[in-house]
Amino acid sequence: MAEEELKSASVDASATSEVTAAPAPSDEQTAASESKNEGKREEPPEGMSRNAWKRELKKQKWLSEKDERHRYKKQLQKQKKAQRREERRAQLEQQEQTGGDAELAAATEEKEEEDEKAIIARERKQLDEKRKAKRDDAELAPITIVLDCGFDQLMTEKEQMSLSLQVVRCYSENRRAMRPCSLKVTSFGGSLLERFEGPNKGQYKSWKNITFENGDYKVPEDEEERSRMVYLSSDSDETLTELEDNMTYIIGGIVDKGRHKNLCQNKASAQHLRTAKLPITEFFQISGRHVLTTNHVVEIMLKWLELRDWKLAFEAIIPPRKKPGFESAKQRQKRKRSSGGTDADGATGYQTDDTSTPAAEEAVADSAAVDEK
Repeated sequence: MAEEELKSASVDASATSEVTAAPAPSDEQTAASESKNEGKREEPPEGMSRNAWKRELKKQKWLSEKDERHRYKKQLQKQKKAQRREERRAQLEQQEQTGGDAELAAATEEKEEEDEKAIIARERKQLDEKRKAKRDDAELAPITIVLDCGFDQLMTEKEQMSLSLQVVRCYSENRRAMRPCSLKVTSFGGSLLERFEGPNKGQYKSWKNITFENGDYKVPEDEEERSRMVYLSSDSDETLTELEDNMTYIIGGIVDKGRHKNLCQNKASAQHLRTAKLPITEFFQISGRHVLTTNHVVEIMLKWLELRDWKLAFEAIIPPRKKPGFESAKQRQKRKRSSGGTDADGATGYQTDDTSTPAAEEAVADSAAVDEK
């Protein structure tokens, strides 16, 4: 009986020691557990969805940690600078030990860096001068391209911003083209004028081979003169075979995501103007609707003037996402998660894309400004 009591006491003692040996949760684990439980219990404000509430909490957390991230970056920069100084000091000490002149070596290295920078700057300047001379010597093609921007009230603010970017790109590509042509922007007012005077800083006033008109383009009363004008529309039944000399080609300046069907076609018909579409299906296989941005249409026409080949022009300009079989990273992710998705973007005429941000707008404007130098 005594032996059984001893065994029982030893078992109880070992169990007690095991329990006392178990580590207590740390303060961090306790705080994390409490915050997790609080997050579960916390309900979003009335009128706000749970996802929106989560985004708001995430944003508040990001803002609260902003100073800490800044301090971390500063500390990292200091460490890198100290590391570079240490490496440089070790290199100079090694040169001294091997009998080399450390000061002469440092001065030589600095001189080589300056010479390299001077060579790069000189080559860049020569390249810019060659490009400028090439653009100045380029002969204007005997055609006029009109960007009809009279649809301001039909677009959202974001779409208006996208159109302003496309107009800047049209000018920039025309300046770089081997065979540039005369550009004309009509109905230049409203938000488009505001953007060109504001974010684009009025740079358009010094642009070459382009004119801006506040009103709509003028339609001649004479039938023969009117026959020299063609309004490009993907809804037209007629297909262009070539760009003829002494012709005016009108492109609708609108980004509408396909909301306004046959807009350009109907306007041209009301004005008794001839309409036509680019021969995309005859020379190129395109995915989705045969609609392009305003600047892509201008680029294709400029490339045709250079190569006189529609197929080569389409292949050079049409973006990869328009080609059959193209799959974006976002589409691949959707396909992996589910059965897949489709791109429902559409547009009227040849204007679709809405890829505008203030940063992109400023970058494109700066690119156009560089062309002037």
